[in-house]
Amino acid sequence: MGMKRVYITSVPLQGTGGLEKGVYQPCGFELGVNVETSFPIITVLAQEEGNREDVKVIALRTENGDAADNYAEFLRQLAGQGIREDQVAPVSVAEDQRPDAGIRSLFRITGEIPEDSLVYADLTFGTKPMSIMILYAAAFIEKLKDAEVQGIYYGELPRRAGKADWERARLYDLTVYKYLSDVIDQLNGLNVSDPESALRELLDM
Repeated sequence: MGMKRVYITSVPLQGTGGLEKGVYQPCGFELGVNVETSFPIITVLAQEEGNREDVKVIALRTENGDAADNYAEFLRQLAGQGIREDQVAPVSVAEDQRPDAGIRSLFRITGEIPEDSLVYADLTFGTKPMSIMILYAAAFIEKLKDAEVQGIYYGELPRRAGKADWERARLYDLTVYKYLSDVIDQLNGLNVSDPESALRELLDM
């Protein structure tokens, strides 16, 4: 069995019937295939060509009733990609924005990420603190476990006159920010006297 592929996302909080399906076009990078979905993480997962048995999905959820309906739809769309419900680990996140509650949720996320895994994170849905938890889980996990972050994504779906404008829906790859953090850590480890200037030179900026 190969490395586990772990996909992390939040279940959206839109009201019942608020989810629509469409295609998120990649912006600034390419996809091997694209799919119609309500959930950008499924677009990322669809790139997987290996054994679907190696896939695990971590889904952040609240106790919100609409989110429960959306979770059921998430499971249906995952099933369309060959992912069973028992491959999905729901992580309950309290609607409590205090830092101690967030830290506990962060550890619940990292606790679901197995050793020897490749991690893909989607920041699209949920509250802002939920997106921050996913981002920091991706930032910390390589320092906590034998895991590698492969991608951090955000799906944008503009609205026009109150309706989803799928022609302008975009999927952004934000992994570069994680790579920047890695480079800064390396520069600090080398005791570079002016790490910001060194970083700008590396980036030709």
